[in-house]
Amino acid sequence: MAVSAMTDFPEPPADGSFAARLAAARRANAPESGAAGARAGAMGTALRLSADLVSAVVAGGGLGWGLDWLFGTSPWLLLVFFFLGIAAGILNVIRTANAMNAAQKSDMMAPDGTEQASMVEDSQGNGLEH
Repeated sequence: MAVSAMTDFPEPPADGSFAARLAAARRANAPESGAAGARAGAMGTALRLSADLVSAVVAGGGLGWGLDWLFGTSPWLLLVFFFLGIAAGILNVIRTANAMNAAQKSDMMAPDGTEQASMVEDSQGNGLEH
């Protein structure tokens, strides 16, 4: 497939059929694989987990500060809700990480319910590489 000099888009297939154009578009827009894709996925996961933690702490602190201002109990409700926010943030991170691990394990399972082999079987069939 040739790439036009004017743009970074691939040229459409010569036959012009919809199926051929659709297949070419899917190949061009396929998700990254390899190290770059794994690094981007890890960065997304880290950003999501840190955002879960920080948002819970900020929400707890903000709620505590607002209630302290409303009731005049400064700084007690701020401290209580700040630490409740920390606890809620940690629980959210744990739940999210467990859900991601479960999804990853289900992706690694073969359609028949058995785990896929992580090593390529050699000609002897013992699962060891030479």
